[in-house]
Formats: sequence, C-alpha cells, structure tokens
Amino acid sequence: EMLSLRIADRQLLRLIKKWLKAGVLETDGTVMHPDTGSPQGGVISPMLANVYLHYTLDLWFQDVVKQHCQGEACLIRYADDFVCGFEHEQDAQRFYKAMGLRLEKFGLRLAAAKTRILRFGRSDEPGTPRFDFLGFEFFWGPDRKGEQRVQRRTSRKKLRNSLANFTQWCKQSRHVPLRKLFP
Repeated sequence: EMLSLRIADRQLLRLIKKWLKAGVLETDGTVMHPDTGSPQGGVISPMLANVYLHYTLDLWFQDVVKQHCQGEACLIRYADDFVCGFEHEQDAQRFYKAMGLRLEKFGLRLAAAKTRILRFGRSDEPGTPRFDFLGFEFFWGPDRKGEQRVQRRTSRKKLRNSLANFTQWCKQSRHVPLRKLFP
C-alpha cells in the first residue's frame, strides 16, 4: 500500500511482489522462503525498509512529534538506524513512550539494547555521554579554538573488529607471494 502511494507503474509493483515471494539462497545452498515481509538479505530489502520507515517514522516525526515539542527536535535516520535529538528532556521522554506504540502498530519493535535516552549537551566535565551511530562515536570536545563542539571518531568496537580482521588476514597471507596477493 505504501509503495502504491509513490509508484504508479503497476508492472513495477508486480515485480516487487515477485521479489517478496522469491526465496533467498543461503550459504549452504538451500533456498529460504519467508512467510511474510521482505527476506533478510534480499536484494530489495533495504529499499522496502526505507519506504516503510519513511511512512512509519519520518513523516510521523515531522507532522506529529515536532508539533507537540516545546523546543527543537530532529530525526537523523540511515536505513533502520536513527538518532533523535530534543531540546527538552520531557519531549524526549514523551517521544520514547509514543515511539514504542507507533512502531508496534506497524509490526516493528525497538532493540532494547540499542535504545536509550541520554543527556548530550555542551559540558566541560570529563566523562560526558558518548554514543555510537553508523560506526562512529559522537562526543563533545574542544575544537582548535577551545570551544565545545560535537566531535566524532571511528567507533572503538568497529576499530577493534577491523584491526582483528586485518591481523587475521596478515597471518593468513604472510607466506603468499605478492604477485598472487596483488595481481
């Protein structure tokens, strides 16, 4: 239904339905057919997730949530990951409660381990809150002029995983001739 609001081409809509019914080839050679929804790892899954979340979250945030906030509010979303910023804590608390109900209405739920409310404002105190988003860690810190600004760096977890993978590759490849490694 959400796709038909944006796509008038019936042939394309029919093709999308076929994609949804098509199975996904697993690494062991078996084909998995999902009962409902978009198959995990399917070619069309990211596009459909974006369309679904656009109507379920983005428009709702813009048209409903922001209208009921006392201060400024923003939503930053990339695929199914998002961060919301609020000027007032009570706005964040209200949104947190309403968001669970909103997503539940559309058959979605929040990942409890990834969901939290934190105070993220300018502060000179050490140990101010930090958060990870899209592989980066965001925190407040002084810029070159000494003024507090939002800073970012590669997430520690992502960096550790990348270094571990690189170390493993080096160990496996150290005896392979360079011409084979880099043809």
